Amino acid sequence: MIAPGLARGADVICDRYLDSSLAYQGIARGLGVERVLELNVHAIRGFLPDRTFLLLIDPEESARRLGEPSDRIEREDDAFRARVAEAYRELAATFPQRIVAIDGTRPPREIAEEILEGVRQHS
Repeated sequence: MIAPGLARGADVICDRYLDSSLAYQGIARGLGVERVLELNVHAIRGFLPDRTFLLLIDPEESARRLGEPSDRIEREDDAFRARVAEAYRELAATFPQRIVAIDGTRPPREIAEEILEGVRQHS
């Protein structure tokens, strides 16, 4: 879906793309950012994100909003969620020109408007 959308000139927005793999597997699981990046670049055929919007919310609030965990990653413990949150912050500090941190505690409409504006500015 990504390649055809880009070929049409569309803005493509998705969740849990490359930066999620880097945060979860590369940093939080300790596999190494370079190793996970190398594996993922092949899988995504080189389609790197132009911009990542990182919604900042503390792990406890995230778990509360999640409710009953439904998959293996969502069933991880609090310590793992804290490592993932720190991993995302580390990535944002490493790639500040590409990863935009947003206060995820604001109302959803405000967050959506900020993201849409960020997409428009980058297009």
